[in-house]
Amino acid sequence: MTTTFTRPRRRPLSFRPPWPTPSPREVKALLALAGPMIGASLVTMGMSITDTLMMGWIGPTALAAGAVISDLYSLVFYLAAGILSMVAVLAARAVGAGERDGVRRAVQGGVAAALLMTLPAAGAVWYAADFVRLLGVDRSVPDLGRGYAHAMAITMVPMLLVAVWRNLFGALGRPRIFLVASFCALPLNAVANLILMFGWGPAPALGVTGAGLASALVALSLLAGFAIFTALDPELRGLRLFRLPSRPIFGDVREIFRFGLPVGIFTLGEVGLFLIATVVVSLFGAEALAAHAVALRMAGVVYAIPAGLSQAATVRVGTAIGRGEEGNVKRAVGSARTVGIASGLGICTGLVAGSGVIPALFVTSGGAVAATASTLLLLLGLLHLAQGLAGPATAILRAFKDTKRPMQLSLAGYWMVGMPVGALLGFGLNLGVLGIWCGLGVGVLASAVLLNFRLSRAILRPRRTFFFEETEEVSAAA
Repeated sequence: MTTTFTRPRRRPLSFRPPWPTPSPREVKALLALAGPMIGASLVTMGMSITDTLMMGWIGPTALAAGAVISDLYSLVFYLAAGILSMVAVLAARAVGAGERDGVRRAVQGGVAAALLMTLPAAGAVWYAADFVRLLGVDRSVPDLGRGYAHAMAITMVPMLLVAVWRNLFGALGRPRIFLVASFCALPLNAVANLILMFGWGPAPALGVTGAGLASALVALSLLAGFAIFTALDPELRGLRLFRLPSRPIFGDVREIFRFGLPVGIFTLGEVGLFLIATVVVSLFGAEALAAHAVALRMAGVVYAIPAGLSQAATVRVGTAIGRGEEGNVKRAVGSARTVGIASGLGICTGLVAGSGVIPALFVTSGGAVAATASTLLLLLGLLHLAQGLAGPATAILRAFKDTKRPMQLSLAGYWMVGMPVGALLGFGLNLGVLGIWCGLGVGVLASAVLLNFRLSRAILRPRRTFFFEETEEVSAAA
């Protein structure tokens, strides 16, 4: 038996020209990796929509309670999941370098980081109903949602571990595993909702709390399924993920938090901007809020595309960096930027073409709501032109472990540029919800400009030299 390992040699990475040329083969590999990631995000969204629909069957108060607790759960989960996204970067670099031990350390460090976050994350969700009550919401809403909050706190624990496995599958170039698992979980979630929410046989009807318990059941099933699959699959079994670490993993955990925390804060800031926009739009009346809801729902659907492409780009660039081949890094960077811009153009074209038809899927009465929603969809399309520039830049910088400054630049674009512009247009110039959405678009554009400036100065034309490890294969008899 022959074991191959790598001997690192540091070599400077130099980009010329500033925009590396994309490669058809790399573009194909990027799209093949991104497709299942996009599909998994859409399926996960399908489970969320299923929960929302079934809560609506109980009544408006149940729907409101479930929605507000679910939003708070999502905020906490996005923060934690952003931190754990560094598992994909570390594992992808190790895959590129051919270091199985590095992949194992990335996963075990991710598991340790997830376990460290379970208590504060689950605790925050456990008391979500009390937090909602402090905000002055009608007492019936948090009281009804208390059991749901407790169940979602339990859900948080396995979902953080599931996030580690999802990042691993992406780094290994096998995201279809998570996609298939998500497809299987979709009907399980619906059936569990029916049984636990409305009662079936000996099971009592638990209402909104039943939806939370169903989510916990699905999360535990996913985690158990991934553990069994890891033990049976030859490639994953060869990584020996369940073996005790041969050395302390404190350094790996520290690295995940060091580079992952800015990613989590960035994600939280991005999601928080749209949540704040919803609160602000409610000041303009029910029609404006309804039109905003239509545009926001479509934004959630189409956002799965740039999100999946960004995740895939991080993995591809990270793998190329780990491989230590300058040409591969350049092709991965050029392909990621080119595909990102093309996706932004495609999404924009689709939203513009469907802006007159899509509102009718949500609003049957038409009128002013449909007209306003149609305009907001046009603005959403323009927003994704900027997103096509911002997403790849973020992904590439993340692959180079450059996360703190991009987080600062993104939040500056969203909150220091986009929010004031939206307030000025919405209230100062009386444009209402249209002004708020113009502000969102300007925020994304400002973030895109700042991130690409950072990418150009720090990576493509750096003042300081970036190094990556050039590897030399060495064989030894084992």
